[in-house]
Amino acid sequence: MPSSVFAKEKKDSLILPRIYAYPKYHQPYTDSITDNVYMKLRLNVERRNPTIWLIPTLYVLAKDDRKYIRETYNKILYTNDHNYDIIGQVKAGTIRRNRNAMPTLVDLITPKIYDVALYDGHILSPFNHTNKKYYKFHQETNNDGTTRIDFKPKLYNTQLLNGYAIIETETGRILKSVLNGEFDMINFRTEINYSNLGGRFIIPWRSSTAATFNFVGNRISANLTSIHNCKAEMPDTIPWAEGKATMDTLRPIPLTVEEEELYEKTEDYFPKPPAPEDTITKKPNLFKKIFWDTIGETLVTPIRAESEQTYFKLSPIIDPLAIRYSDSRGFSYKMKLRFQYSFSKHRYLTFNPYFGYNFKIKQVFFDAPLRMIYNPKRNGYAEIKAGNGNRISNSTVEEQIKEEFGDTLDFTNMEMNKFKNTYIRAFNNIMLFDWLDIESGLVFHRRSAVNKNMMSRYNMPTVYTSFAPMMGIKILPWEKGPLLAIDWERGIKGIGSSNISYERWETDIQWKKRIPGLRVLNLRAGYGTYSHREQNYFVDFDNFQETNLPDGWDDDWSGDFQLLNGSEFNRSNYYIRANVSYESPLLFATWLPYVGKYIEKERFYINSVLLERSRPYYEIGYGFTNRYISVAAFASFKNSHFQRVGFKFDFEIFRRW
Repeated sequence: MPSSVFAKEKKDSLILPRIYAYPKYHQPYTDSITDNVYMKLRLNVERRNPTIWLIPTLYVLAKDDRKYIRETYNKILYTNDHNYDIIGQVKAGTIRRNRNAMPTLVDLITPKIYDVALYDGHILSPFNHTNKKYYKFHQETNNDGTTRIDFKPKLYNTQLLNGYAIIETETGRILKSVLNGEFDMINFRTEINYSNLGGRFIIPWRSSTAATFNFVGNRISANLTSIHNCKAEMPDTIPWAEGKATMDTLRPIPLTVEEEELYEKTEDYFPKPPAPEDTITKKPNLFKKIFWDTIGETLVTPIRAESEQTYFKLSPIIDPLAIRYSDSRGFSYKMKLRFQYSFSKHRYLTFNPYFGYNFKIKQVFFDAPLRMIYNPKRNGYAEIKAGNGNRISNSTVEEQIKEEFGDTLDFTNMEMNKFKNTYIRAFNNIMLFDWLDIESGLVFHRRSAVNKNMMSRYNMPTVYTSFAPMMGIKILPWEKGPLLAIDWERGIKGIGSSNISYERWETDIQWKKRIPGLRVLNLRAGYGTYSHREQNYFVDFDNFQETNLPDGWDDDWSGDFQLLNGSEFNRSNYYIRANVSYESPLLFATWLPYVGKYIEKERFYINSVLLERSRPYYEIGYGFTNRYISVAAFASFKNSHFQRVGFKFDFEIFRRW
């Protein structure tokens, strides 16, 4: 008979420490390990409505049948015990066009069981000592040398889960785990049996997941089964071979009768015989085919293509994740293109532009870097980058006009000092040592007046151009330490149409300090100045500028000024900045009733800068993120006086889909 004992009791009180210490003393030798994995997904669309076509990867379930099967045979290459690559080799199924659906389910079958987070920064593992404070444990010792550990969270939050594990009592090795939780709008129950082959103990040998997805009246149930360490080998040179016949030779477990019936009624594998000549056949609805199969998929799903040498992906046209809002910069919308062509394993070309529109200033922005990587080991690449950046101010335009035509002129709301900024940068980067990168090249700017008519009326130039050599140095003394960057740029007058002379220096220090428990401390400090300038000049810093097309929570929310007036970025001949943010799950708001369970991470901000005409300037802020949205509120202070409050938000819904 098993004996029960709470974890806080002295009897076998070392069971949890053994679990926590097991991966430390038994290294998972997963480097370069390959694993053949068979996966079978069953989908049942229990309820659906027209909103389902807006959900990435679920558009293919918006019509036709309600029950589907999809099988894949994959090769998984483990680069280490934290990272792996999945190489798809064979696929078969009844989903229209053999598309993938609910890809986030794959994460559930390969949790990083001993890490702080089970799924790439989400859901705190009960088997990591850092998270012990978030869980309650109960144990039962069995007569077969194993112990059952039941766990449940101390508070209900989507970053925590409940379930149990079967543990090898003497060593603390996890033999089996059952996890119940919520992940990205999916309620799931995953059962995993782990391998016993030496260093492969973190790799499952079989797992099954039962999941339910609910969204705006749509309800889809799913069952995913995976069999690891399959014996059949497929050559890597066969990219995504398709067909049930091939899968029949690889499948390690038989299909059920219902699953066979799903295949039999699918025209993709068993085409219907041609109709007799005297039979009246229904003509296909051409409009419906174009609308659903062509326009619909292009609007709401990414356009992608992949071959052995080429990769192409364009973000969908209708994509809530592309919408950004900032109180000071308004709404913006951005699309991204990803393209890569590989000449060899160590030489490849990338083209990753983005295009966006800012509704507040009514301008299209783009940034188009074309990069040739010729030595990835030493971070060696050559790049040509074109874009139109943010609008920039010429700080002397209005002063010159008023000096010549009278200081009573009023240029309010005329944007006399605003210029559109188009640039081309061509440079080369190489890592001389493991801790030293050097970048050198040329940069060309063309700045054209927003209000050309008014500039021409007062005999002012409508276009300013500059040509400058530039150099940058990046120093990383130790792997997890701060990064120091030094940038220099010298504008040379008289080369081509260049009519601006200047010299700019900037230094920047950034440190993203990761603290156990998915906590992150972001530290940034910097200084920039113009050591030389002419009377007509543009103050245009690289590390201190307004961003009209910001990225999401994980990108530019830290180290950026959210409420600073755009003209302030180009008004001062120098800046001294400091930015601090602290991010943590399960901090304060997670304890709030009703809404707290959906708050995944919280972040606090302190931003400050010293400028010639505006010092000191501060911003303090607080934000949170969850599966639906990221929100932050900021308050600004100038010379210790309160200025205003602003907000910023991004959509997070379906970001991992």
